[in-house]
Amino acid sequence: NLSARFEAGKSYAIVGASGSGKSTLLSLLMRSFPGYTGDILIDGEELREIRTSSLYDLMSHIRQDVFLFQSSLRDNLTAVSAGEVERAAALAGLGEFVAERGLDFPCGENGNALSGGERQRVSIARALLRRTPVLLADEATASLDRETAFRVTSSLLDLDGLTRIIVTHSLDEPLLSRFDEILVLR
Repeated sequence: NLSARFEAGKSYAIVGASGSGKSTLLSLLMRSFPGYTGDILIDGEELREIRTSSLYDLMSHIRQDVFLFQSSLRDNLTAVSAGEVERAAALAGLGEFVAERGLDFPCGENGNALSGGERQRVSIARALLRRTPVLLADEATASLDRETAFRVTSSLLDLDGLTRIIVTHSLDEPLLSRFDEILVLR
């Protein structure tokens, strides 16, 4: 029983209590629950009719649970140019980490050599490297300290030409005021 419209190039904060459906909304947009009722339209086309590969070319999803390979930081980000990796790492709040430890830092099995916040920032950088026009972020900064979370979210909001749908528990007024709209779920 939810109706919402997300316009291209705008930023949306999704807030609400635990269990209100914030993560479910993002999962629905990524077609994780194909048996939904009602309509989910992307540019007028029903989500069920869009090829999965086309959907993944359109949207990146930063999830709460992050999977990392037992490999280097560079390999866990992607195989693109070093400049692109460093830019995405900086936007995700990993710039200092990369400067200190380098992109060849071994992340360990499922990232056990990284803190929860560092793993989350790798996930953010991965999504940015995909350069999709839509970014879905599910509590992307929940594992980060307040200052870093503010800085990373600000970086995401500063990106031009990107539609951002960001689930957050943060009710920081200076940050929330930067969103075009705030959707409150109950």
